[in-house]
Amino acid sequence: MNFIKNNITLMSVLLLSAIIFICLSVFSSSYSTDNKQLISDIENTQEEINDHRNEISPYIGLEFELDKAREDLEKLALLEREQNRLWNSVLFEENNLSENWKNKDSESVNSTLIRQFSQLRNLCKEKYVILPGQNNSSPSAPFLENTPRPTSEFGFGFRAYDGNWPNFSEEESQKLGIQMAIIKQIVEYLSKSATANHPLSLVRILRESVGPIDERNIGVDKLDLSQYNKKLLKTHKIVDSMCFEITFIGKTSNARTFMNQLTPPYLLRDFFANRDTSNNSSSLLPGANGFTSPNSAIDENTEVPIVQEVKSKYVFLVEYITELERDHEKFFKDTLNHDSVDLESLKSFLEKSGHSKMVDHLIQFIKDRDDS
Repeated sequence: MNFIKNNITLMSVLLLSAIIFICLSVFSSSYSTDNKQLISDIENTQEEINDHRNEISPYIGLEFELDKAREDLEKLALLEREQNRLWNSVLFEENNLSENWKNKDSESVNSTLIRQFSQLRNLCKEKYVILPGQNNSSPSAPFLENTPRPTSEFGFGFRAYDGNWPNFSEEESQKLGIQMAIIKQIVEYLSKSATANHPLSLVRILRESVGPIDERNIGVDKLDLSQYNKKLLKTHKIVDSMCFEITFIGKTSNARTFMNQLTPPYLLRDFFANRDTSNNSSSLLPGANGFTSPNSAIDENTEVPIVQEVKSKYVFLVEYITELERDHEKFFKDTLNHDSVDLESLKSFLEKSGHSKMVDHLIQFIKDRDDS
């Protein structure tokens, strides 16, 4: 006791230290418990943040991608508009013989063909287009006929039906009528490609068959398309067409003039040119009558021209576009049938791509689909 009394200050410090120690111990214990709870809460919160981040990660940059998608849709709409213009220019509906064809009965088509034989033969006679089996006399020989005389055997692709007309179906007779109109126009182009000084000799016109009856009867006028499949546009299922092969012998000017007339809906799909070496090819040259005049003798010192007039055999594979197989409304319905659609974006695309007439139909189609 005396020690305590004598060291009151020391004992007071010890007591105070003990109290402080106890208080700090209690506080530390309480703080440790709170700290563990806080750490646990932080960890739980971090897990929630990570889960949320994983949920929204697919949508990060969505606004940027949406803007880019709208830009792409804008470009696609402009591309589709250009595609429409391109294919409409290829079809050339205003001057398309198939699009403007008016249905006729089978007998009317036959009557048209009979008249066409006579018309085309007379046209070739007047316009220096020499038909197979015809001899071309010299314009320089006044005692000979100097205009082409067509043979009645040439059928312009319809030889089998010159005097014979099978019982065609309605569809076949209409297609034959369209082919007749196309071939008539082709012969007119040929007639514009020949002149008195540069006649041409028509070798043949081949066409593809239009049906089973025509297939059995077409004979030598049939065009075999198996070798041309990769060159034809209709094999891509974009258009429907009729194909023809025109072969003639003539000068480069004849071929160039004829080719320049092959504007849409005609498409030139293949072209061959070979030097004509046949013995009778000289009959196409004006004044080549086979006789030698006294003044025609060539002095041995006379220079012979290196470049001489030559003829070639030209083969044209022509594809005539008759119909476009681009059903836009069916395409859009099939594409949008199972997908969610933003109607405003769809409307904007259709209007900018030139399909504004389909806006109401497609929007109604989507609304009916969502309601069902």
